[in-house]
Amino acid sequence: ATASSSSRPRFEFTDHQAAVKALAWSPHERNLLATGGGTGDKCIKFWNTRTGSLLNSIDTGSQVSGLQWNPKEKEILSSHGYTE
Repeated sequence: ATASSSSRPRFEFTDHQAAVKALAWSPHERNLLATGGGTGDKCIKFWNTRTGSLLNSIDTGSQVSGLQWNPKEKEILSSHGYTE
């Protein structure tokens, strides 16, 4: 991620290798965003949106089509599509 001036987005997250098909804000931790990549990426990435840093990346082996945080526990549910 790179920082930008105030007339542009604060950060651009460019680590996914394909289109982002899903995203979800954590209800438990402020500034925690999960994003899911398409068929060419197959990863769920966790971002600190305050600093712009990538916190973790998990290769799921298939296109991530949906993400939903559990409102009561610190866990995330993902749904998937194509594997190739």
